[in-house]
Amino acid sequence: MFSPRALPLALILLLSSLGNIVFAADGRVDLELVTVGSFPFEQTRDWLAMLQKLDLEGVKIRAGTEDDVPEIIMEGSEKSPVYRVKGLLAPGGNLILKGAKFKLGDRVAIGKWMDKLKQGGEEGLSAVPGAFGLLPKQLAAVHEALSGPVDFSTAGGKPRDIVEKLTGKLSLQVTLDSGADLALDSAEPFPDQLLGVSSGTSLAAVLRPAGLVFVPVKGRGDAIDLKITDSRKVEKSWPVGWPSDKGKGHLLPDLFKTLNAEITDTPLDESLAVIQKRVNAPFLIDQNSLARQRVDLKAKISLPKASLSYARILDKLLTQVKCKTEVRLDEADKPFVWITTLK
Repeated sequence: MFSPRALPLALILLLSSLGNIVFAADGRVDLELVTVGSFPFEQTRDWLAMLQKLDLEGVKIRAGTEDDVPEIIMEGSEKSPVYRVKGLLAPGGNLILKGAKFKLGDRVAIGKWMDKLKQGGEEGLSAVPGAFGLLPKQLAAVHEALSGPVDFSTAGGKPRDIVEKLTGKLSLQVTLDSGADLALDSAEPFPDQLLGVSSGTSLAAVLRPAGLVFVPVKGRGDAIDLKITDSRKVEKSWPVGWPSDKGKGHLLPDLFKTLNAEITDTPLDESLAVIQKRVNAPFLIDQNSLARQRVDLKAKISLPKASLSYARILDKLLTQVKCKTEVRLDEADKPFVWITTLK
């Protein structure tokens, strides 16, 4: 620390009353400003006054040396980090933080720099927000929070009951937008079995037939919440599963087992149920797309006797009703078969 004799009495009293900079209950940033070169020390009062307008609870100032450089040191735990930030007050009235330079009038920009550090750590300072306006670290955390498997039966259940059970097990706060309550109450029973499928994929699947989706949104402090809303109100929503760059054979090898098959005038849904058991993967139906294209899964289909893989059998059966399959991954990277329309 610098010598008290180098500062006016009022400034000494001000500094002695300041503590740590607390941004949120689960994180903290300690800021130390170092004067270097010919920086006019009387301007430190102006910088302190400006920083107080950012609702910072405290800041330390000292005279620097030629060895001082801007730096960020992380301490504490990942869940409750402490970022010790050193900034330089340089000639010309500049505040130099790691990777950034500010003037005294750049209060808003400095606040944004602090927010990025708090939310994403040092990498968050340069990271470009991705989907839903979240940093990669935040998006990964949401993905992980939604990876837990469904441990109850969903087939034939009321959508509201399923949603309440799903969200009740999440570590994320979930809110329903206006109108979502009514949509859930009036939704038809959910037909698919989601036992073992991850919570995120399951929640998206249950909401979809009711015209609803969910999106991650920034909550209080560092928290990320989930908002359930009308699909027409958002441009991007959490999907029912994720594409993979791996082939179907790698993800679901049982799909490519070959057998002698013949199907005669049999309801499609019955054939799908038999194949689902054989390939050891959940089948999820794109209820919305099938309803729009008026696809009836109880329609009777036929397949001439032939030696085919389950993948080829599915292709031949579903093309009869203008549908197709995709292999997607849930948030736990477990594959499932997504049945949707050709269009």
